Amino acid sequence: MSGRFRPPGQCPVCGEWVPRGAAACDGCGACAKSGWSGDTHADGLDLPDDEFDYDDFVAREFGGKSSKQPLTSNIWWWVALVLLIVLVVGAMLPLFG
Repeated sequence: MSGRFRPPGQCPVCGEWVPRGAAACDGCGACAKSGWSGDTHADGLDLPDDEFDYDDFVAREFGGKSSKQPLTSNIWWWVALVLLIVLVVGAMLPLFG
């Protein structure tokens, strides 16, 4: 973003209309002092750095999750599937018998 912007015109940071004589953009607060730079409009928000590693944060905060599900969980899915097939076949038998 360029520091050469002078109102009136569209703010180079957020696109809002900046009226003639305005010291700063009403939409995002960019001004000549900040150089109408998109990098400075969120300085006070305490956002994480660009180098922030979300996966590392989750692993440290919540501990590593095991990707393996317990065997009993998989067995119940198979039991439910077999039961569903038996019910469907049982419901269709009177149609063909």
